Amino acid sequence: MEAASMGLRLLQSTSSKTSDLPTFASRSVGSRGALDGEIAFSKNNVCVHPIETLPGQAEHHPGYLCVHMEKDEELGTTLILTWVPNSRIHQQDEEALRYVTPESSPVHRNPNHPPHCAATQTPPAPEGREEEEEEGQAQEGQCTETQELEEGNEGSVDLSGGVVIHESTPGSNLGTIPSSICLSSNSEALVESSGSVLLDDNSREFCDESVTPSASSPSRLVSDAPSESCQSQVAQGEEQQKLEVSEPLCGVFQVDLGHMRLLRLFFSDEECTSGQLVIASRDNLFKILHFHHAGLDKLAEVFQQWKCCQETHLKDQVSDGRSCMEFSVLRPTPPSLETHPEERLYGQLDSATWSRHLSHSGQVEEQHTLRKAIFFGGIDPAIRGQVWPFLLRYYSWDSTSEEREALRLQKRSQYQEIQQRRLSMTPDEYSEFWRKVQFTVDRDVVRTDRSNLFFRGENNPNVESMRCILLNYAVFSPEVGYCQGMSDLVAPLLTEVQDESDTFWCFVGLMENTILISSPHEEDMEKQLMYLREMLRLMLPGFYQHLAQLGEDGLQLLFCHRWVLLCLRREFPDTEVLRMWEACWAQYQTDYFHLFLCAAIIALHGDEVAQRGLARDEMLLYFSDLAMHMNGDLVLRKARSLLYQFRLLPRIPCSLHNLCNLCDSGVWDSSFSPTVECSGEHPDCKSCPFGGTVTPLTPP
Repeated sequence: MEAASMGLRLLQSTSSKTSDLPTFASRSVGSRGALDGEIAFSKNNVCVHPIETLPGQAEHHPGYLCVHMEKDEELGTTLILTWVPNSRIHQQDEEALRYVTPESSPVHRNPNHPPHCAATQTPPAPEGREEEEEEGQAQEGQCTETQELEEGNEGSVDLSGGVVIHESTPGSNLGTIPSSICLSSNSEALVESSGSVLLDDNSREFCDESVTPSASSPSRLVSDAPSESCQSQVAQGEEQQKLEVSEPLCGVFQVDLGHMRLLRLFFSDEECTSGQLVIASRDNLFKILHFHHAGLDKLAEVFQQWKCCQETHLKDQVSDGRSCMEFSVLRPTPPSLETHPEERLYGQLDSATWSRHLSHSGQVEEQHTLRKAIFFGGIDPAIRGQVWPFLLRYYSWDSTSEEREALRLQKRSQYQEIQQRRLSMTPDEYSEFWRKVQFTVDRDVVRTDRSNLFFRGENNPNVESMRCILLNYAVFSPEVGYCQGMSDLVAPLLTEVQDESDTFWCFVGLMENTILISSPHEEDMEKQLMYLREMLRLMLPGFYQHLAQLGEDGLQLLFCHRWVLLCLRREFPDTEVLRMWEACWAQYQTDYFHLFLCAAIIALHGDEVAQRGLARDEMLLYFSDLAMHMNGDLVLRKARSLLYQFRLLPRIPCSLHNLCNLCDSGVWDSSFSPTVECSGEHPDCKSCPFGGTVTPLTPP
């Protein structure tokens, strides 16, 4: 089919649907008369496909897609896209319904769910959209998701094929088209790009038509790194993906399209109504939403009418004449690398928001969204005692209220057993314990946070509780025991949790499940300092050059030891350092955010060190004098900016391979997978264990 005729038919298809478009028939997107919260688009049976199908897991996860308008200071009007899985709607989840029919919407209605057939219920249709539902929707009376899928997929094109995503290389212009997003031949919509101006031809590869996932594992994501690096990363993350693949599918996906980079629509039928929507964020993450039963043309019209969307592509593709539309999202002031693009979008997690994330049984829903909100906005001190046990792995995110209460009783009994073991030591055992542990603990606790009202005064029972927690931990974990500074970590936990047993198990979680603190083992500290050195070399080359000129004295980073060991506790007031801890515990995009905080301090205050050529001891004194005189909020923002910059890097040294390797991408379908380049420092290995290529790495 000729390109001209295909493009004409696409335009005719989208323009002919104008009268069917809800809300916008009489008002264009972004007009001053638009109502805040007004629904622009709604569609049921929009699917999300798992990255890797597990035994017993469905290949299609249908949901309800809604786009509504909100006022925006920069854009005038922005579009909020929300996808809610049908499983949440079938549960008569009021929170899920709130997403697709916001309280501010003029079409908001109270849901009314007949108890006998909840599975067929969908959110109320927007005003002006009372016409017949589009073909493929579940018929009334079919009360199971399986029946709904069977009905919805009848006669439709199978779009469950894999997706090969080539992530873009960052550059100064973040609005430029990224590298090719290719749909496999299973979807009958293979797309080839002419290439991106952001691609490095020496390190990037285009999609290969031969990459077609098997039917047993649809929608597998493959990075565009060289094959050996890709295979290494896939192998290392395979088990982690299997554990995490179900969580994003069950959660609500919600994004402000005004903060995305581009939107691509791949049409899989001649009428240009069905296909896939690919959303690309500004930090190189992608989401694929499958329209098996039409509606994609109407969504295209929404984007065409939005003044912040610029159509950049309308052309035939190489596979059977399938078409693609692409829109770049234009912002009056493009996000700067100096700040994370999502900075200030999240407020502090308060009691009301926390309650909305709890189901009727007390399970935490949308864990990734919650952790992201904590990463950016912190937690209201009034509910820290409730939320911290989840962040510190004392409570499981999917545990119910009853399960948590049963766990508390069990752990309380276990704590008493540990304490009894300590109190029943033989004289010889006690003598050794006193010499190695108790003497130091007794000396430390009496001078820890005594200005805090919670620990102030003589014979304060809270001081004794802190002492017992530290002594009992040394019995519980004799290989770690006690090292100076642990009291600085326990004191804030006890102040917020205010229960000795619960605080003990939160402290256990902090020591065992986070990388925020360092154990007394020297190799653990050296590993973190190695990461920090490599980060400085890559992201702050000027400061790193000064360290290198000092030789081994400079590269030891002695001024950073206290930052890592005490989690910056001595550098900032409690109000600021606790927000930093929460950002680290949220484990959003990295498990090593505390190292980005260290790098942020150096980025903000290290220029003078390099300019004055300070020696090792002078550097140590310089940074020590900064304690309690730095702006914690500024350091947090800078650290988030550095993390954002790091995740935009197209290539990283193999020495930093694991810096962001342990954290999932949440509700996004893609993950952080830059090209790995070998540093050549593997004397015991003939080849790079991370599959890195030996290529000189230059700073960004």
